[in-house]
Amino acid sequence: MSAGRDSLQADAMARRYYDEGGEWLWAETPEMTEQGHEVLSYLKEHVRETGFNPAAFFIHQISEDLERLDSLRLDSLNTMPEVMARTEWNLTRAYLRYARGQRYGFMNPTFVLNRTDLRDEQPGNFKQVFDIRIEQPDSAFARRAASEAAAGRAVAFLRDMEPADSIYKRLAHLLPTDTATYGTIRLLCNMERRRWRSDRKPAADGRYILVNIPALQLWAVAPDSVFAMRICCGAWKTKTPLLHSAISYIEVNPEWVIPGSIVKNEVSHHAGDSSYFARNRYFAVNRTTGDTVSARHLSQQQLQSGIFKVVQRSGHGNSLGRLIFRFPNQFAVYLHDTNNRGTFSADKRTVSHGCVRVERPFDLVEFLLPDADEWYLDKIRLSIDMPPVSEKGQDFMDERNEEKDNSPIRLLRTAQVNPRVPVFLTYYTLYPNPATGRLEIWPDRYEYDKHIIRALRPYLLNIL
Repeated sequence: MSAGRDSLQADAMARRYYDEGGEWLWAETPEMTEQGHEVLSYLKEHVRETGFNPAAFFIHQISEDLERLDSLRLDSLNTMPEVMARTEWNLTRAYLRYARGQRYGFMNPTFVLNRTDLRDEQPGNFKQVFDIRIEQPDSAFARRAASEAAAGRAVAFLRDMEPADSIYKRLAHLLPTDTATYGTIRLLCNMERRRWRSDRKPAADGRYILVNIPALQLWAVAPDSVFAMRICCGAWKTKTPLLHSAISYIEVNPEWVIPGSIVKNEVSHHAGDSSYFARNRYFAVNRTTGDTVSARHLSQQQLQSGIFKVVQRSGHGNSLGRLIFRFPNQFAVYLHDTNNRGTFSADKRTVSHGCVRVERPFDLVEFLLPDADEWYLDKIRLSIDMPPVSEKGQDFMDERNEEKDNSPIRLLRTAQVNPRVPVFLTYYTLYPNPATGRLEIWPDRYEYDKHIIRALRPYLLNIL
């Protein structure tokens, strides 16, 4: 049977090993066949524990052929050379399929998930939605696997390839015992996600921010505390990408440079309507000259051409709210405040163009700036029309009130986050709540589980 793209890569490793003159590993001597039995026993036990189909690892055929070699039960259809060659080939493929899959994943999310969303309905032109660097096997992996088997350490190598991740082990423990509660497919998909070894690490002081799209939640995690808040994220057609980065700075009262796709699909239909631009506090700028251009002089064609950028002024009413949390990524997405706070009480919160709106942005400021004094934090509070809490901040406001100064307060434009705090935009439909540790189930909002289970299906038992 074929077991999918990634298994075929494992099979290609096996073929390359023998094409390049690799020595026999399993079927040439009694000592080799003894190790073959050990690997077979290991696979018999662990393949079913992972919810996989033994046929994807040739277990029945290998078992029959090893028994033929042990008993010399051979015939004209199963000659000694044929059985030895078949045993050797199938054991190597099974060994590499399992080792590679448990170490790196049985499917490649970069390949699979980045072929789920068409861009502008053009066949073969896909949006990238997964940009997490995960480890992938290189040519040295197959050589190491073969070297371990040649040294009689094949089973030890397989054990080393098993995920050490505690969440993976927790899910795997539930697979044979509690599928009625959590669902077999959901368990298998999230076990597979935990096989992907990424660069996900907290900051040196143990802090990080975890955003889980299916949960529509953000967790700010520190060694001694965790707090959660609701989020709004990308709608179906403008999904929030999955990525790992680190927050580098906070921008206070940001302007919103409206993405070209929104200008083209939404704003351009109001070309020439200066009242629409004024109502939304938009202005247009010629990208070449830097000149601001009156909205009534702009045509729909000009706005759609990309020559002009459309910007929303900062402050009250800005779509980004009053605070934005910047981190490097290729998608120009970020965490930010919003001027539409009512969406946080809605059940459907997949509403954005891809960015993540956060429910309590100033709580996030305090998390990201743990060493800031209250006057520094008050500079941010005052700049976004929050009341000060420090004595210096209150004195500042008293002086303004005495002077009857009603101009906008802009004490701070940016606040550097140093050291940077990792932020992980992830997608789990079954995962321990970081605040409570309890496993929680969430909807497959972008239907990524469907794509993962389809990629895994060749490995799975027929009950799925």
